[in-house]
Amino acid sequence: MSVSVDIQADLRKQVETMSGGDMTVRFTTKGQPSYFYRLRKFLVEDLDASLGSGVHPAFVVDGVTKDEILVGVHPAAEVSGEMVSQAGLVPRTSIDHDEAVTLARNSGAGFCVATNPMYAALALKARADFRFPRGNNDSGRAYNDDTEFGVDDNGDPGDGSTTTVIRAGSGPVTWNYPPTPWGVQLLNGNVWEWAPGMRIVDGEIQIIADNDAVLSATDLSASGPWKAVDAATGALVAPGTAGTVHYATSGTAAGTLVCSSGAAFSTMTANSVSTAALQILKQYGLIQPGAPIESDRFYINVAGERLPVRGGDWSYGAGAGVFALYLNIARSYSISGIGFRPAFVI
Repeated sequence: MSVSVDIQADLRKQVETMSGGDMTVRFTTKGQPSYFYRLRKFLVEDLDASLGSGVHPAFVVDGVTKDEILVGVHPAAEVSGEMVSQAGLVPRTSIDHDEAVTLARNSGAGFCVATNPMYAALALKARADFRFPRGNNDSGRAYNDDTEFGVDDNGDPGDGSTTTVIRAGSGPVTWNYPPTPWGVQLLNGNVWEWAPGMRIVDGEIQIIADNDAVLSATDLSASGPWKAVDAATGALVAPGTAGTVHYATSGTAAGTLVCSSGAAFSTMTANSVSTAALQILKQYGLIQPGAPIESDRFYINVAGERLPVRGGDWSYGAGAGVFALYLNIARSYSISGIGFRPAFVI
C-alpha cells in the first residue's frame, strides 16, 4: 500500500492549526518555507471614523479586494538567492530598494516586499488596539524595558552593547503585533525596512494606488505609475499637478504637511489640506492619525526623489516604532541598518 505525502501542504496545515489560523506558510521557487501573518481585511471606519470609510487600501490589488494579505512574520533573510521569512536567521541588510524588490520577485509568484500600505495597515491596527509593540531599539533590547532582549548575529543576548541586528524570532512576544507567537515581529526597531509604493519628489507626496506595488508587473522605478494627492479633493492626480500635497519642514504654505526632520511624527500639522485628502494620507500612514500614538520619529530630505523606510533600527530608542518614517534616502542607498520584510499576495 502506497502513502502519498505532501510535505508542503502538511507543514502549512500544521502551522495554521497550531496558530489558530493566524500564521501560514508559502514556499519559494526552490521550495524554501516562509512564514507569514494573515492580516485580514478591515474597514477603516471600524478603526477610527477620522480615517474615512471603506476597505483599507492594503487589501485592494489591481482593483480586486483581498480577504487577507500575508505579511512576513520575520524580516527578510536571503538564502540560496531567495528571500525568506524564517526564525533564527540574520536579516538581509545593506541592500538598496530596487535590489530588495528584485530579490523578492525572484523568489516566486506572489512574493513581494512588504509595501507602505501594509505597514500603514499594521500601524493603524496597533493604534486601534492600543497595543504598540516594543522592540530592538536600544542595542539589542527594548529602550523602555531592559528585561526584553533578542540574540545578535553572534548568538549573544542583547545587553545594550549590540550595535547590529538581532536574529529573527529571538525577541519576546511583546515585540510582535499582535502580541502572540504568531504575530509580525520586529516592526519596532532592529532595521529600517524598505516600504515600496510611496515616495516623495522635491517634497511632493506620491503613491502607487491601493496596494498595486505588490504586483510583479508594477513598475516601481522613477517612471512608474505614480500618483500625487490633490490637496483640495483627495483625488489621485498626475505628479506635478498644481495643488498637490507636499511635505515641508517649516512654513504655512497651502497644501503642505509640516514637520521638522527628526521631530515626533505626532507633531506633523497640515496647512489647507482637505478632510478628504487627510483621510487618504492617514490610510497610507503618511500623516499622524492623532492620539493614541507614540513618539515615533519623522525624518525627511525634500530634495529630489526619496523613498521610505519604516520602523527604526537598533539605535533609535523612543524614535522607533510602527509609525516611524524615514524619507531621507535615495533608492540606490544601502547600509547595515536597512533591510526589508517579505510579503505574499495572490
